Amino acid sequence: MKTLINEPIRTEKPFWHELKARYLAPRNLPVSGIVLHDTCGTGTHIDTLYLADPKDGSKVSADFTVERDGSIWKLNPDLSRYCCNHAGRSTSWRTFRNSQVNEATIGIEIIQKHNLPAGVAYSDVQVQSVAGLCAWLISFFNLTPDDITTHRQIITDSSRADPRQFPLIGENGFWAFFWKAYR
Repeated sequence: MKTLINEPIRTEKPFWHELKARYLAPRNLPVSGIVLHDTCGTGTHIDTLYLADPKDGSKVSADFTVERDGSIWKLNPDLSRYCCNHAGRSTSWRTFRNSQVNEATIGIEIIQKHNLPAGVAYSDVQVQSVAGLCAWLISFFNLTPDDITTHRQIITDSSRADPRQFPLIGENGFWAFFWKAYR
């Protein structure tokens, strides 16, 4: 759907639950992008709880998680003030490197098992929730769809390939759902 010049986009804010991530850092850069990840974990709410408060010494976190049932969890209480440690080491996106990538982007972890299930790995409702969240974030931060990327695209040492098998294209793919939500 095209908008007229100066007409604001009115993308509906999705419903989310809230937890506060233990590891937040000051955001010293404006939000200029979104990075999609998958957890490669249990594929359950335990992955969200881990990202909110890892007990193993890791200082990882994420701004949002989207669980397999489509539920969204916001772990960053103030997206403009704080950033999460989602991008990790050896990352590059536009002019940003490593920790700067965290400061310039919102990290969305898509809850997924470490061993992907046979067949369809992501339900339509999960893909639709990720797309709706991204559409709202794009509107809220005045970004463009080109500002959405994946962890696979920003990693510089080939150590990550996520989100693994996430359906970006096709009738029930991310972009189809995104364009339905983005208005």
